[in-house]
Amino acid sequence: MQSHSISSLKYLDAIDLYQWIKQGHTSLGQPFQVIDVRGSDHIGGHIKGSWNYPYRRLKSDLNYVDTLRQELLDKAEIGADGASEIINCVFHCAQSQQRGPSSAMLFLRSIPESQLNRFQIWVLKGGFNYWQSNYGLDEAVTENYKPDLW
Repeated sequence: MQSHSISSLKYLDAIDLYQWIKQGHTSLGQPFQVIDVRGSDHIGGHIKGSWNYPYRRLKSDLNYVDTLRQELLDKAEIGADGASEIINCVFHCAQSQQRGPSSAMLFLRSIPESQLNRFQIWVLKGGFNYWQSNYGLDEAVTENYKPDLW
């Protein structure tokens, strides 16, 4: 049984996520999913294609965490050789200082050991605050952006 700590998480720069979104896959050609864990502060915009799984519910409802994991597994493809794709999960909140990393750790610790090799867990550096200051007006990567709220 592996023990996971905050040092198990990787951090992703906004420019790298921007490139992933533009390409439709990671720099290694792998699928990814952005998971926005903001709650009521989700208004005002979000990263295009992100899924909103509020931290408050994730931390109090393990079934919700299981639902997220299953949704991610359903999104992944099995190759012709029978190998499963690695799913890159990018968690973020407003600043990615508390809710984003906490959600990423919660998710990582919920993964059964038999599925650990299926997931790569990331935290978006700077969170949505940093993202919107650089890419908020770019409709190709940001949806429903309301600059007056930021």
